[in-house]
Amino acid sequence: MIDFRKTAAGKIALNALKLDNQRNQILTDIWKDPFVQDFIISLNTESQLRFGKLGNGGDMPQAGPGYLAAKRSLIGTQNAPTDLTNLFLTGAFYDTFDIVVGQTGFTIIANTALYGRDFKDIYGFDILGLNDESLQKLINFVEPMFVKEVKRRLFVGI
Repeated sequence: MIDFRKTAAGKIALNALKLDNQRNQILTDIWKDPFVQDFIISLNTESQLRFGKLGNGGDMPQAGPGYLAAKRSLIGTQNAPTDLTNLFLTGAFYDTFDIVVGQTGFTIIANTALYGRDFKDIYGFDILGLNDESLQKLINFVEPMFVKEVKRRLFVGI
């Protein structure tokens, strides 16, 4: 009699059963990858905030005179800002972004009070986070990594 567990199909089936419990660990490993973390931060800063977009899908408010004056004093009049609030003053704020990885996901953190006033108090918590468009870009970015790791774990021992 053939022991099904020792056949290739049996090993794959047993590995597939283990995969359900390993899904969160696979994603956690992906979130810990510095390349992935840089991509997530870029989505928040370069794809959203630079264009005046918030993590909830809304728009940043138009820049008022106080914001424009502060920005001009920080970057100089030769780089006069537009009326778009993008929170990129000197670049120092964007440089504080980091990713904290938990067991079920990640959190984007940053020093939002870098310039003496807390951006979260002014613009809300949604300055840190990904909108639906950025989340889809992230899914598309990590999907091949996830599939590759699932395949590797599925066929281990074969």
